[in-house]
Amino acid sequence: MKHCKKGVLLLLFSLVLLATGCSSEEQKSENPPEEPSKKTGEQSPFELTKASAQQIEHIQGIGYPGNDTGLYLSSSDGLKLFKDGSWHETSTHNHDYMGFQAIKDGYIASGHPDKDSDLKDPLGIVKSTDKGASFKDLVFYGESTFPFLSAGYNTGMIYVINQEENTKLDPGVYRTEDEGQTWEPVSLKGLKADTLGMIAAHPDDADIMAMSTRSGIFFSRDKGETVELVSEPIMATALAFTEDSLYYAFAKQERVLLNKIDLETMETSPVDIPFLSYDNPITYIAADYQNSGRISFSTYLKDLYESGDSGENWELLLKNGRIK
Repeated sequence: MKHCKKGVLLLLFSLVLLATGCSSEEQKSENPPEEPSKKTGEQSPFELTKASAQQIEHIQGIGYPGNDTGLYLSSSDGLKLFKDGSWHETSTHNHDYMGFQAIKDGYIASGHPDKDSDLKDPLGIVKSTDKGASFKDLVFYGESTFPFLSAGYNTGMIYVINQEENTKLDPGVYRTEDEGQTWEPVSLKGLKADTLGMIAAHPDDADIMAMSTRSGIFFSRDKGETVELVSEPIMATALAFTEDSLYYAFAKQERVLLNKIDLETMETSPVDIPFLSYDNPITYIAADYQNSGRISFSTYLKDLYESGDSGENWELLLKNGRIK
């Protein structure tokens, strides 16, 4: 199924894409395989180990997979995990994951393989249920990558913004409910923005989604077929759902701010966060669906904050991307 959305290439200039360092020039296989490989490459035994002192170059997603209790961070050099008060990292399979999305039984992601792996590049869309030890190739293996990817934690819904034509999709916004076997175009009727941005899928209700744009937050209760502006017309940089709220970050009058929308009343309220300079916008927001009130956010300058009480108090887990 192919569907072309006019102006989709404007997404290449969105703030979030630039902030996360993702490239729009993705490698593309001339002859993608009919049946994606299920191998992860022959490497040393996989394990999660105490993280060495290091400087993280890019934060490319954060989340709380349901098959673990820690906060996962997707970097250009593999997965990092903050758990029980300390940082851990993967010993092998250090893939350059993009579009990292935590789900109930693991995570879904896109990106590029570890340089020491024999996997094809790019990864397409993959799923791991064993904390990164291996993954299942869902679709587009060796063909496409999706920096803008969202998945419902419990629903099986996946949204993507496809930047370049591939064997199944034209450029545009799409959704799948069967791990990429079939795709439906997302109409986004009512979207009044000159860019596309980050998408969030509700953890439990497959009909609810939202998108952050340079013109504000657009919200839908029909899988993105129609959307409406539910915020001020502000530069929105990140968003994420909890069960009953939508958190979104934005820049306004040289300030970085965080708000949340009550999904029952659709009323908006501010969330106090530590001071962030205007050149350090929030890039990702994540919620822990196993622990109500536990949320986190990362920033352009690679700071990482976490709260256990819905934003009443915050702990700094990472400063400027440095693990000591």
